[in-house]
Amino acid sequence: MQTKHVLIVDDEQEVTSFFTYYLQRKQCCVTVANSGREAERLIAAEGKQFQAAFIDLKLPDANGLDLMAKLHAAHPDCSVLIMTGYSTIKSAVTAIQRGAKDYLEKPFDNLDDLDKVIDPLLAHTLPPQGDLAKEALPYGIVYAPGSPLEKVLGIARKLAQKAINVLIEGETGTGKELLARYIHGNSLRSQSPFVALNCGAVPESLMESELFGYEKGAFTGAVKARKGFFELADNGTLFLDEIGEAPASIQVKLLRALETGEYMKIGGEQMSKSNIRFISATNRSLAHEVECKRFREDLLYRLEGVKLMLPPLRERVGDIPVLCSYYLAKKYGNLHRIDPAAMECLQQHEWSGNVRQLLNVLNQTIAIHDCPVLQPEHLPEAIRKGQRFPPHPPASDPADTLSSIEYSCSRFVETIVESADAAQDLDFSLLIKRIKSLESEIGRSIMEKGLAKTKGNRQELSQRWKISKRIIRYYLNEKQSSSPSRDTLGG
Repeated sequence: MQTKHVLIVDDEQEVTSFFTYYLQRKQCCVTVANSGREAERLIAAEGKQFQAAFIDLKLPDANGLDLMAKLHAAHPDCSVLIMTGYSTIKSAVTAIQRGAKDYLEKPFDNLDDLDKVIDPLLAHTLPPQGDLAKEALPYGIVYAPGSPLEKVLGIARKLAQKAINVLIEGETGTGKELLARYIHGNSLRSQSPFVALNCGAVPESLMESELFGYEKGAFTGAVKARKGFFELADNGTLFLDEIGEAPASIQVKLLRALETGEYMKIGGEQMSKSNIRFISATNRSLAHEVECKRFREDLLYRLEGVKLMLPPLRERVGDIPVLCSYYLAKKYGNLHRIDPAAMECLQQHEWSGNVRQLLNVLNQTIAIHDCPVLQPEHLPEAIRKGQRFPPHPPASDPADTLSSIEYSCSRFVETIVESADAAQDLDFSLLIKRIKSLESEIGRSIMEKGLAKTKGNRQELSQRWKISKRIIRYYLNEKQSSSPSRDTLGG
């Protein structure tokens, strides 16, 4: 086996002595620098070639990131591992973004964990990027070589093995939950539960019981004890989606649970312990929410062990053909493909709803045009012209909600009619059937949004919208019945 020349840069004698002994047992030739100045001299020395380097992030006379840059300039093939304390993990992630292969947290307690990081580094057997794409595919994460998403996934894979909370920021529809599942699936907790809670979909009055559970008799209707998400996710991962929507009262309770690992069920008399990794996601800047006094700074600090930013689809246009191909094959079994001219239209569009919007457009287009090859004329007009749908009617008062909705509906009708008119062969009966299916889906989605605004209060919603509770149940598919009549829609 070829001897590896390794540079150790750290001002702590205990660290350099430990790694010298540890690496010599792995047949490495070790060179030690106890300061940044000494490391720079060794890096610049003629005849020196390092295959690997372990660099402390914070040295009394140097910055580890600056040393890494100089090392890569003089030794391009050298694999760098950054050593850091817990308080500087965010900087360690920055180091990975700049070319470090991985990082190690001090102190180095577990030799088995150390071997898992260092042995591949020394053997130059780090998984290639092609393997990264294959590894992400089962989680529904798809991208083309060289995509901005590739770097994010590379960092996420390294973070997956670490005992650190992760905050994922990204616009709506970018796939934040998919990334969270990917991190969990590649972590040491992968055989334990992954539990997801959308903080924006749970009324404030129910949030505490959803998170922490309750005992029998804790309140009226609590006929039996119920486990909360903390208990369900024990030893696994709890994914808090749209964490920015969590009400202030819950933020306080979450902070305590994160700090101590303890929580109390509603109606309980003793504390419960939890061993959970937290992954949170938001489509807004929590730093801005902190400035606006809408989110607790101390809670953000606990959740944001490391922050990952998911790029919007407009910044990864090259991924669109791969995404479309994967989705069409998965959902429709390769019965449909996209003409190159239509694909060009898709790539030129600025997707405000990101991947979710793209997939919705594909679904709607296929629902209307059940043809093997999707042509440009099959796409909605706004996609063909590379435009977004106008958010408000140009000739109406934006405050008039009803006219805005009517305008959006008329645009939708125009798109369907235009697309149907452009079709050479049209199955009219199938088209009407699918439109009716869309009607039910729209009704259910509007109803769910309305209930979210009233915090689940159906009485309040029925009064606001002048409808009966039976109509609410109908559109939520909670009751099988015929379509409601005009009279029942009125209340």
